[in-house]
Amino acid sequence: MLLTLAQVGAAMLDDLQQAPYRPFFLLAGAAALAGGLLWWWPWGSPLLLHLHLLLFGMASAAMAGYLLTALPSWTGWQDCPPVLLWALVGLWCLDRIVVLLPEPPLFILLTPGLAFHGLLTLFLLRRLWQARIWRPVWLALAPLGPGMAECWLLLNWHNTGWIGDAGEWAALFLALLLILVGGRAVPAFTRTGLQHLGHPDRIIAPDWLQRLSVGLMGIVLLMQGLGWPAHWTGSLLLATGLLQMLRWVGWTPWRIGRAPALWMLHAAWLWLATGLALLGLTRLGWLDLPPGTVLHALTMGAIGGMCLGIMLRAAMKRTPRGLQPSILQLLAAALVLLSPLPRLLPAPWFESGLVTNSLLLAATLWSAGWLLYLMALWPALRGPVPRPVLSGPRSTA
Repeated sequence: MLLTLAQVGAAMLDDLQQAPYRPFFLLAGAAALAGGLLWWWPWGSPLLLHLHLLLFGMASAAMAGYLLTALPSWTGWQDCPPVLLWALVGLWCLDRIVVLLPEPPLFILLTPGLAFHGLLTLFLLRRLWQARIWRPVWLALAPLGPGMAECWLLLNWHNTGWIGDAGEWAALFLALLLILVGGRAVPAFTRTGLQHLGHPDRIIAPDWLQRLSVGLMGIVLLMQGLGWPAHWTGSLLLATGLLQMLRWVGWTPWRIGRAPALWMLHAAWLWLATGLALLGLTRLGWLDLPPGTVLHALTMGAIGGMCLGIMLRAAMKRTPRGLQPSILQLLAAALVLLSPLPRLLPAPWFESGLVTNSLLLAATLWSAGWLLYLMALWPALRGPVPRPVLSGPRSTA
């Protein structure tokens, strides 16, 4: 019996290490599920654990899986070596564990996260250097941002016992990364999906909109870090949200009706535009909602929705007309993308205390969606790895 279990475990580990997206997309889903369930079964410091699991657990694992999976298509080199892959997985797991320790020393608290993000960045840069390819360097440097944001959040918690503005700053930084990475990925996937459907390429994705959006978000983060008045950052956030809506219209979303794999990505981008605009309106005093509540449009809708939408592509059915999600996968995406709505409900849904009716309903939708995601992902963790992983075969029509 023990020998059989050992053989099954060894086979599973061998399957997982065949492609870096497999362990990291699994860990991202597990972190997202645990982060939602915390509000039903609070344990330890639920706010810190919630933020740490979602902002630096789910998002960092999804980013690592995506970048390591895309790397061979940029460089032509083989996938991440198994030793390095399991070292990164181990550091990610250790980073989740140290936050659970009672009053850990600062060095123990910070080291795993910094080591994970630093090692990932060094490997990506090394591969680009070996291939003499410089255009994706900004993507290789992307993990340093969450690493520094996590360090700031944990420093605040260790020194003051409270997170302060560090959690909001970290969420906005991840929104910046979403603009950087998703702003390239969504139109690229849309262009490919429309080609599968036989539509001509009419995607409008000018570089100046990407650069302007990144510049505005960079100024917002700098201003917030320096403690500038909220109405200054509010104006910039509102402008950035409107720019994302303009970009989305340029991607011709009305033409993706027969490409359900694209629905979830476009819906997540709508949450990005909406979340930035709502946060800007709140800071300007034109909207009477708690900033932390509005922030969930970004964290749950945009960041969570985009992570799930991209990761599910690895599990979708591959057809000559592109990737086709199953009913289970579409239901998982629908629940996650609907989960921010209860957080935006007005009174009397809001109650005194940390856990509210709206929060519990949002956590239920979110957790159910990620549970279905894990069920839908499981078959993609076994057997041969499809190539390319995140796109379907080119249509022969």
